Amino acid sequence: MPDKAWKAFERRIAKSLGTHRTPLSGGASRHTTSDTLHEELYVECRSRVRSAIHKWWFVVRQSALKEYKMPVLALHKKGSGNDLAVISWNYFLLLHNAYWREAQLSEQNERTDP
Repeated sequence: MPDKAWKAFERRIAKSLGTHRTPLSGGASRHTTSDTLHEELYVECRSRVRSAIHKWWFVVRQSALKEYKMPVLALHKKGSGNDLAVISWNYFLLLHNAYWREAQLSEQNERTDP
């Protein structure tokens, strides 16, 4: 029997991060309430038919591509003091992998420096 669409989405996201989907993801899991078993990232996967953010993202992405720029959608909720950046998943993966590569190089350099 094929996966439900949301399970397949969770599995795809987890795989792209080099980990697995959390079994019984959500509160029923004995591992974590995150949707993946990633050691450093808490990932919440949401799959929706309609999304205002996706509508805004499409416009931002089209405009950015015309100017050969990286699209970033910055969101702010008045009074919250918490701003968000929306980027494509592929760009997130590039940033995440680069960050961990740099962290590993720094750690190696610290061990080899006298």
